[in-house]
Amino acid sequence: MRAMRRISDALARRPDLILWLIAAYYVLAIILRVLRSEALESDEAEQLYQSQFFLMGYGRQPPFYNWLQYGVVHLTGPSVFALSLVKNLLLFLTCALYGLAARVLLKDQRLVAIAMIGVIAMPAVSVMAQRDLTHALATLFAVSLFFYGFLRTLTRPSLWTYLLTGIAVGFGLIAKYNFVIVPVAAILAILPEPEMRKRILDWRLIPALAVTAVICLPHGLWVLGNLSEATAGTIKAMREDASGNPLLDRLSGIGTLFVAILTGGLPVLAFFLIAFRRSLVDAWRATNQWTRVIGRTLVICLIAVGLIGLGFGATTISEKWLSPFLVLLPLYLCLKLEAANTETSRSIPRLLFPVAVLALGFVVYIALGNVIGPLFGNYTKENLPSGPFIEQVVAEHAGARPGYVIAADPYLAASARLELPQARVLLPSFGQTPVLAEAERNQPGLIVWQGSDDMLVALKPYLQANGIVAEGLVPATRAVPYLFSGGQDSVAFGYAWVEPGR
Repeated sequence: MRAMRRISDALARRPDLILWLIAAYYVLAIILRVLRSEALESDEAEQLYQSQFFLMGYGRQPPFYNWLQYGVVHLTGPSVFALSLVKNLLLFLTCALYGLAARVLLKDQRLVAIAMIGVIAMPAVSVMAQRDLTHALATLFAVSLFFYGFLRTLTRPSLWTYLLTGIAVGFGLIAKYNFVIVPVAAILAILPEPEMRKRILDWRLIPALAVTAVICLPHGLWVLGNLSEATAGTIKAMREDASGNPLLDRLSGIGTLFVAILTGGLPVLAFFLIAFRRSLVDAWRATNQWTRVIGRTLVICLIAVGLIGLGFGATTISEKWLSPFLVLLPLYLCLKLEAANTETSRSIPRLLFPVAVLALGFVVYIALGNVIGPLFGNYTKENLPSGPFIEQVVAEHAGARPGYVIAADPYLAASARLELPQARVLLPSFGQTPVLAEAERNQPGLIVWQGSDDMLVALKPYLQANGIVAEGLVPATRAVPYLFSGGQDSVAFGYAWVEPGR
């Protein structure tokens, strides 16, 4: 108790310490991710496989996160560390930039620290992000950068703040397409404020838009030539549970929107109530120019999502899709509290400790879950022994390492990248994978899949497209124990070697 009191006193005196604590949390998250498993989640596997290529587009997601991952992987080599570094660095920068944006508007530095803690209080940041998110995190980073530039432009305009805002919009548009809602909503939100409207007509907006255009141009050209590939996957995901009845489907979509708002926003409200109790309720009616602007922006964003969902006939709107908009909620609450002159001297530890229990507890929980789950027969993607399987297959082949690997699914493809970093890895489901060159076909190759030998038959057209004669390949199987299972349960994998000239 005495130690906690000392921490509370230190935070009350120096709220800037919060940023260091947040940095320490994300360092710990990287360490625990590296330690917890060599197997990968869905988005991790996709990123590691796609990090082989620097492309202008990667299917239905814009390329910003892929480009960052590509750069880190090519600096450090393919590894779980490289994946975790990009993710947690983006999350830390999101919190840091959010704090800078809050500092533009808030005079009470304790509320600035509380706003940053409020970001981590979001389930999308403290829970889902540590499990398996990528492009949504790049969007959160872009939103924080945008509001820092945007608010600086509104309060202390300069050419630099306009350019910074333009850079943020460019990053956001190549991070996730729904980011476009944010700057549009922000502009609409300031229209009722006469002094702020002047910033829209400022000549410095022109170079800002030019910077945005330059950043977006390469991917924009790719989208024009690949419109179906860029949009079909997202539309399909939004209509995943479609019943065929347009009215019922749209009502279902609006229902999931409200559920997503509640599941994303209520935890933040609950943590703020723990910290401020009655003061938060009393502050709800307090208002000023900035509570109006941020409040309008948040509401306009959510309305826009609803309208887009109705337009596309969406049946499912998930919480992670709303995270770039709900991230404004902590700042909005802090602005309300300052407008009401709320006492904040002991508020930081009251918010920090329960949020820390959630955030730290979850990264420890998923690390321990990989070990404890198998004791009860529960296995996750991080228990899949794709890496040991590939290692064993290569070891038994007289040490000959394949020049290329054709993997039937993203998990095996990513594991091949980890185990055989010098090999070219191909994934049939990723249509932008270049075919094997003649020089590559003159090296030994390895085909891997999970399950029965029927998969080799399904891969036949892809093999032929890469100049590999499927007939005559000798498939083999290998059962490999789940990670952390103690050898109790196994997964069946199949493989076939391709000798040069086949």
